[in-house]
Amino acid sequence: MKFKLLIMAAFCILLSSCALTTSYDFDKTVNFSNYNSFTIYQQGIDKLKLNDIDKSRIIRALEQQLKSKGLTESTNGDLIVNVLASSKKVINVDNDPYWNGPWGWGYYWAPSSTVYESREGKLTFHLVDSKKNILVWEGMVDGFDVGNIRNKDEQISKAIQKIFNYYPPRKKDNSYY
Repeated sequence: MKFKLLIMAAFCILLSSCALTTSYDFDKTVNFSNYNSFTIYQQGIDKLKLNDIDKSRIIRALEQQLKSKGLTESTNGDLIVNVLASSKKVINVDNDPYWNGPWGWGYYWAPSSTVYESREGKLTFHLVDSKKNILVWEGMVDGFDVGNIRNKDEQISKAIQKIFNYYPPRKKDNSYY
């Protein structure tokens, strides 16, 4: 029974370490229903230190999310969307003690540690009112494994979907999650 609880606790810790973290902020004086179209700021995309495949993934997922919110893509949109991307090195230490000692040697405990590093990515989205040239909404999502190439498309799509769950913002909600 205790072993099952230990396994379940380890699984929960593993899941929580892989979770995406989001936060957003917005201008509470803005009426977001006035925005009907968007333009992706190409100069911002060009400045991203990402390969072209990842840039395309971000643009594709971003366009999909904004269109699902009722916005249309336009060359002179009501909102200008800027994207920032960064990553940081994360060092993980897994302590895994084990028991050993059959065949008359007695039982003993021996610690074992595994140290590995990964890169954790962060995406930031700025929605700027194109007429007033002011920031009206900012969303950030971080915590996805940049080095995991096998499901990078899915990770980027889920990350963008998760942050745009908070657009358009609801007035009664706290702006930070």
